[in-house]
Amino acid sequence: MIMQPLMCRIKFKGDLIISSPDVSLVELGPDAEFVLVATDGLWDYIKSTEAVAFVRDQLCQHGDVQRACEALGEKALDRRSQDNISIVIADLGRTNWQELPVPRPNVLLELSQAVATVGAVSVGIWISSLLTLQ
Repeated sequence: MIMQPLMCRIKFKGDLIISSPDVSLVELGPDAEFVLVATDGLWDYIKSTEAVAFVRDQLCQHGDVQRACEALGEKALDRRSQDNISIVIADLGRTNWQELPVPRPNVLLELSQAVATVGAVSVGIWISSLLTLQ
């Protein structure tokens, strides 16, 4: 009896990889800063608006496209992406990233949201305790 690897004994029918790419023709305006292309290993875990904001923030911090690609891939992996991830960022050279101010979080907005959340949870607990006492 000749031992063959498992893959040699399996008869595959059809293609193993099904590619149905999302292809669009988009005219870039004069304000376009970069083009971000990635596989579903990224898009299944990060929304496009979040990815664009993340890349823009990365480029404002250090201006390095390679580091921005790696950081975006790490972000998807941190969210437990199990798929392969390929990312291409094409900096169109229209923006001087080092001169842009780094976006700062709105501390007042975040604080008010935290207070509102704590307040809503507290009211919910209070109502729940009143209902269980009856």
